[in-house]
Amino acid sequence: MTENESKTGSLGLRRALGVWAASAFVVTNMVGTGIFTVPAFVRTATGSGLATLGVWALGGLIALSGALCYAELATRMPDAGGEYQYLSRIYGKLWGFVSGWISFLVGFSAAIAASSLAAASYAAQVFNWEAQAPLFPGIGISHGSAVAAVLIATLAYFHSTGIRHSGKLQTTIAAMVVGAIVLLVFAGFATGRGNWQGIVQHSSPSGLWWVALIQVSFAYSGWNAASYLAGEVKDPRHTLPRALVGGTLIVTLLYLGLNLLFLYAIPADAWKADVAIGKQAAEILFGKTGATFVSVIITMTILGSVSAMTTAGPRVYYAMAGDRLAPRIFRRLGREGGAPTASILAQSIVAILLVLTGEFGNLLTYIGSALSLMAALTVAGVWIVSRRQKTNGPNIFRTPGYPVTPALFLLVEITVFIQGLKTNFWPTFAALLTIGAGIIIFYVSRALGWLDDESAKPYTS
Repeated sequence: MTENESKTGSLGLRRALGVWAASAFVVTNMVGTGIFTVPAFVRTATGSGLATLGVWALGGLIALSGALCYAELATRMPDAGGEYQYLSRIYGKLWGFVSGWISFLVGFSAAIAASSLAAASYAAQVFNWEAQAPLFPGIGISHGSAVAAVLIATLAYFHSTGIRHSGKLQTTIAAMVVGAIVLLVFAGFATGRGNWQGIVQHSSPSGLWWVALIQVSFAYSGWNAASYLAGEVKDPRHTLPRALVGGTLIVTLLYLGLNLLFLYAIPADAWKADVAIGKQAAEILFGKTGATFVSVIITMTILGSVSAMTTAGPRVYYAMAGDRLAPRIFRRLGREGGAPTASILAQSIVAILLVLTGEFGNLLTYIGSALSLMAALTVAGVWIVSRRQKTNGPNIFRTPGYPVTPALFLLVEITVFIQGLKTNFWPTFAALLTIGAGIIIFYVSRALGWLDDESAKPYTS
């Protein structure tokens, strides 16, 4: 066994992911149903094809800014857990705990549940079966819920076999998704059934560009996926920046290409905010079979996203258990593949319960704001570690454009959150309440002796 394939010391995870596999986790975690639905809201809000492309390009720039900042933190602290590790070591265990418990309850579990139901719904359209039909009369479990639960269980079992298998699966899915989208874009333009004037035509805007940017930001979420797997990446000080930045750039190019195709296919006066624009564009360019093709692509992208989250989330709980901020059983690794099997199992059980009960829809509305605040707090940590640093060394990735790059990310995130409070107060305010509840739980649990009373050591080098 080589040094790169050995265990990561104190964490015990195996470094087996190369650049392509780590990038695949970023791509599959980012690309989802958002790119096939959000463009309709952006185009109607801005009233201009060029403005639409500008908003998507700005969204990509913001995501890239965050990825660059995370790349520096990842090379300074190349351990599993992503934001949990950074927040714990920069600000202390309190903020690491808050980030971790939000991730466990909703950030990953509920997202997996919702995405699995969406995958079942799109698969039903492809294979022509009724997802909402009850599985057993009187029980309230639909065919779609049952399929989603089986999907979650299957992926949990697969990813419990080890990170090598996980990396190969994500690389395969990412290649299929990227290839299918590129094929869709080029084939769509080749039909000649659209109109290039759609890119420059105008219509009456229905909103503001920053409102559209909020929706675009959700479509770009997931750019930090590789940071959660830092403890299983070969040569993390070189691999992680390439994976985070490279994966984000690939997705940005895919999104811009798809938006160009949609603007080419859909006339300016036909855009509506409630339209699944991906299907509509495919029907115009390819006929009725185009909608089926798009459904297949969407199903693949959602499967890739569920698979990526199934792998990434448990690394957070695994790291928390090592710091005595989560049950010690979450530290248990599989004998063969070395994956955190107990953490994977716990997350999957929560996700399956949410799928079967359906009690997750309201949570997803406000948790995005909470996760955005955690990301903003993490990016701000780049300034702190730069002040604390003893040496940069040749292996430390420095954020290009520092300190402007993190400032740009923070400015947008704070603006989005403030506007969210103005336009959709209660779900956004609930994010603050969620964070506050996490702080209370931390101090109460520590007082009762359930959590480690020792403060996390701050990052110093």
